Amino acid sequence: MKLSKEHPMFLDAGIALQYLSDELKTEAICLAAVKKGGGKMLEFVPDSLKTEALCLAAVQHDFEALGFVPDAQKTEAIYLAAVEHYGYALEIVPEALKSEPLCIAAVQQNGCALKYVPDALKTEALCLSAVQQDSRALEFVPDALREKVQEAESVCFAIDFA
Repeated sequence: MKLSKEHPMFLDAGIALQYLSDELKTEAICLAAVKKGGGKMLEFVPDSLKTEALCLAAVQHDFEALGFVPDAQKTEAIYLAAVEHYGYALEIVPEALKSEPLCIAAVQQNGCALKYVPDALKTEALCLSAVQQDSRALEFVPDALREKVQEAESVCFAIDFA
């Protein structure tokens, strides 16, 4: 019996993707493997099948899949997916792609990701958001904003208990 690439056995590849020959791999099989076996399955996907959609699905499942995303596919959307799940991933985002929405997502996920936000993007609102998420982020607030952020954070804290 000859098996086709669309056989359920292949579509349920999961972690078996690493044992499948590249000739049998399709985008559907690779996507199923990434969703079932985790984002790190992207390591076993041939570069020719690593579409932005597949890479995005992998990174949304596991930010560490970012290590297997080809440079040409590393878009702001891919990095956004990574920092939404792990704020510290902002550390590996190229400076040119660190936008305000990307930095906001990172500090909302982990306030201490403020450490990797460029100073030009550290606004009072962003710093306050970071400190509200994790008070230890105050360490990464620029001196010029620290007092304002502490005051605003105190007011928010007082309101929460009022």
